[in-house]
Amino acid sequence: MLTKENLNALFKLIPKFQDLKDRLGAKRFEVSQSRILSNINETAEEKYANFIKVYPQFYNRLPLHMVASYLGLSRETLSRVRKKYARQRLN
Repeated sequence: MLTKENLNALFKLIPKFQDLKDRLGAKRFEVSQSRILSNINETAEEKYANFIKVYPQFYNRLPLHMVASYLGLSRETLSRVRKKYARQRLN
């Protein structure tokens, strides 16, 4: 098992490992902040369009309630947005 002490020793032994940890932590923070701002500032349509752009492999494979929960929307709202999006793509 990797203890905190062992991890700190590893960071001292391999400084680039510490740098990698710091960069990954910063990236994770950036992504979470972006998601929070998205939930506050974007419309339901924008949230769905971004979801499709970022996760094209998932939007058709996940249950509607899971996608709605991830986007911070009700299932009914997401259903309306998806219907509107599908109509726009046909035109």
